[in-house]
Amino acid sequence: MGAGNAITPEEVAEADLVIVAADIEVDLAKFAGKPMYRTTTGLALKKTAQELDKAVAEAKPYQPSGKPQAAAEGKKESAGAYRHLLTGVSYMLPMVVAGGLCIALSFAFGIKAFEVKDTLAAALMQIGGGSAFALMVPVLAGFIAFSIADRPGLTPGLIGGMLAVSGGSGFIGGIIAGFLAGYVAKAISTKLKLPQSMEALKPILIIPLVSSLIVGLAMIYLIGKPVAGILAWLTHWLQTMGTANAVLLGAILGAMMCTDMGGPVNKAAYAFGVGLLSTQTYAPMAAIMAAGMVPPLAMGIATLVARNKFDKGQRGRGQSRAGSWPVLYLGRGDSFCRP
Repeated sequence: MGAGNAITPEEVAEADLVIVAADIEVDLAKFAGKPMYRTTTGLALKKTAQELDKAVAEAKPYQPSGKPQAAAEGKKESAGAYRHLLTGVSYMLPMVVAGGLCIALSFAFGIKAFEVKDTLAAALMQIGGGSAFALMVPVLAGFIAFSIADRPGLTPGLIGGMLAVSGGSGFIGGIIAGFLAGYVAKAISTKLKLPQSMEALKPILIIPLVSSLIVGLAMIYLIGKPVAGILAWLTHWLQTMGTANAVLLGAILGAMMCTDMGGPVNKAAYAFGVGLLSTQTYAPMAAIMAAGMVPPLAMGIATLVARNKFDKGQRGRGQSRAGSWPVLYLGRGDSFCRP
């Protein structure tokens, strides 16, 4: 939704220390030169005092040039892959939501109504299934690369993601393409030295062209076919598994969905289900959605049944969660999630 309370330049200038609690990549250019400490939302909520002490002791001046301090490099790299993947998923989710709702509206006219040309049901299916869902994997790959290499990574990431779709390697190929594009673009950006008169060509010509060629050729000749085979096997296995195995898989995914309510385990399960939507495998996502509705609905019912156990603010939030269970509204920032 964007920033609801954007930080002004005056506030940045007056700040002595910047603490960034984020699970995805965010634009930090405005904080250049300020002492900065980065952590996750989970640690910031659960171990606030400890994180404040660490921020005071470990904060280093932020350098937006892509050359972070050695003290922070190990920590960033250890969580880097997860952060980059989560950034891609966060940008992909609006496509999933909009596309899924358009498909659902199409089904409201009848499960097969979209097969009749020039009808509203057919138009809704084209918007949702033909366009929004077709962009899922390219957007995922593009913003994984964007998270790694900033804007130079976006073009090769989008191209690699589209090649993953056209080559049949799906979301697995898209993830690989995103990471490959990001690191290739980042390497070219940092390693390639040009005369000052030609530096302006790097972001608009050299990096997009060279990285797109490398990623595109790799997807076509090296990565696409093997990954497409793996995805086809996975899809076949999921679609033909017996009832007992399907129930077990659904239980595992459902438990992951409810384990940390907005944390990495939850997001891993959700990303897995969303990725399978691109292969027309819907049962895992059905289990994930059903399980994801349980915590907000349970919290809402708990605040109604045992009102004396909660304060006024918690009762209000509980009732709002009960009303929002169809969209799984529950995140790590929710006060119910804190120990």
